[in-house]
Amino acid sequence: MRQEIRIAGFGGQGVISMGVLLAVAAGKYEGKQVAQTQSYGPEARGGACKTEVVLADEEIDYIKTLNPDFLVAMSQPALDKHLSGVDPDRALVMIDETLVHNVPAQIKHLVRVPATKIAEEQLGNRVVANIVMLGVIARISNLAGYDACKRALMDTMPARTLAKNLQALDTGYRYNAG
Repeated sequence: MRQEIRIAGFGGQGVISMGVLLAVAAGKYEGKQVAQTQSYGPEARGGACKTEVVLADEEIDYIKTLNPDFLVAMSQPALDKHLSGVDPDRALVMIDETLVHNVPAQIKHLVRVPATKIAEEQLGNRVVANIVMLGVIARISNLAGYDACKRALMDTMPARTLAKNLQALDTGYRYNAG
């Protein structure tokens, strides 16, 4: 079964990192076939960026998303720009409600997570909002489980930031997004 995920936001939010971590978790630790692509503007921070992850049980013949099953929007401009091509009746749309305030009413499956607010208030650092979102993804979807995401973090994060990122993953996983 093919699953297509689009994650979008602005530079500095860890959008690309979230996509890479999801791909590593699903591919390396859950045995799925994985393709991950990314695009971003020339700005180091603040410019538009997105990553797409395709997960499948069999070989992936096309690495881009055609009809995303899952959209994560970390900012209002990201939602506005990347909602096109997403089926509002079928796709699950997850937003960082700290930064996304206007969601079209036709979205049937919407998950609101105040990821940036949680990262700032509970963890003391807004830079881990992406990992909070990854924790919620692990809880509410079958894309990659908590243990796989934790192992992916342990593989990829520098030692100096690992503890905070593991705390963010756990905080997101425990968040009641229902």
